[in-house]
Amino acid sequence: MRTEQADHDIFETLLRRTITESVIKGLDHGISGATDLATRLRHYAWRARQEQLSPQTLQVIASARRLLGDRPRTRLAS
Repeated sequence: MRTEQADHDIFETLLRRTITESVIKGLDHGISGATDLATRLRHYAWRARQEQLSPQTLQVIASARRLLGDRPRTRLAS
């Protein structure tokens, strides 16, 4: 079980890093793809809640959405 937790922690760390880097690149190179990225982030948020990922991961997703100007109450339909 300890190995599973370590794998889960590594996955979430990589997920948070990937989201952060994607948003930074999007902001640095213009916001032309921001709508697509915001849509993906809404899906990631929905999936993260379904998979019961950590509050830290949910916060990274929410912050990324705000940086892109995505409305916080916009949710992907279940």
